[in-house]
Amino acid sequence: MKNKEELKALVEAVMYSKEYEGNYGYRITGTSAMLSNVDESDRQQAPADYLEFLTEFGFGELDAAFHLDDGPEKYSTVCGREVEGYEGFYVFGGNSSDVLYAFDAKNNWQIVEISSELDEVDVLASSFSDFILGRLKHVKSLVERRAAG
Repeated sequence: MKNKEELKALVEAVMYSKEYEGNYGYRITGTSAMLSNVDESDRQQAPADYLEFLTEFGFGELDAAFHLDDGPEKYSTVCGREVEGYEGFYVFGGNSSDVLYAFDAKNNWQIVEISSELDEVDVLASSFSDFILGRLKHVKSLVERRAAG
């Protein structure tokens, strides 16, 4: 996993901030538990940096702006129906504003954002490491703004 020390510093900065109200840091070990909701045919390609992050830093609600689940779940399970074009999507997190973050297993497990309001998908990153670094920087900036506020 890239930027491990920077990721650790960002997670700690948010968790130890004065206004922290999250419920983050539960760790999970064992790839089979993390990938229990992923189709068997897709499991071998699951991003190693994602699995390492869950093991090392955990999951849960870091902030209202970001939560990370304990493993990816098929988008069809999350929304309760099959959606054409979303067959390879595995939701792994989101925020409190109806935005979901998912892996697109059909496109090299790139990271996509699914907005229920816009009914569209945006590609955010080609790797989990790049995605999580950007997301944690964003959450830290939000926490700092609230503290200054």
